[in-house]
Amino acid sequence: MPKDYLDYKCEDDEDKVTDADKQAKVIEFVYQVARKSCPSGEYISWIQDGRIIEEVIFKSCPTPLGKKQRSFPEEQMKPRERTEKIIMDLFEFGVPVEHLFDVDDLIKARNIPKVTDCLLEVKMMVYTGQGRSKLKSVQDVVKAPFRCSVCKEKFSRSDQLRHHLCENHPDKIGVNLRSLLQRMTS
Repeated sequence: MPKDYLDYKCEDDEDKVTDADKQAKVIEFVYQVARKSCPSGEYISWIQDGRIIEEVIFKSCPTPLGKKQRSFPEEQMKPRERTEKIIMDLFEFGVPVEHLFDVDDLIKARNIPKVTDCLLEVKMMVYTGQGRSKLKSVQDVVKAPFRCSVCKEKFSRSDQLRHHLCENHPDKIGVNLRSLLQRMTS
């Protein structure tokens, strides 16, 4: 089993992990989950439109999402809409708010290391079974409670957690992410 299989970190190792190493771990994770390979040297363009991330999220979720019909076929979705949906699904999956990225971080490639760190968090959650059992696009599956990553308070619904984060921990989320979380419907 590889040393990083369960996201093993040693204090000495943290300083040595480069962006290229993180990208390689994400590429390996995407291949393991979705069987998609990244062309050499094209990591940013490979993930930038969100299709790869979208597929990884759907295949990583332990419910049979592949059998459910989505509201928009992916060919009809614009990259901005797809990225907003991805961020919402990551929030529903249980990715802590401090790991979520802004829409422009991905589609305009403003902060690809933040996107990479978010995908590494998804990888850790998938490998350790910490992800929530349902995404917002699937309505008939029971799921674990939502948990604030800052104060560890539990909530039964995502809108309660969104309200809690925006009201009690606005310093932990950026302005754009806060706006997106407030726009999300329950």
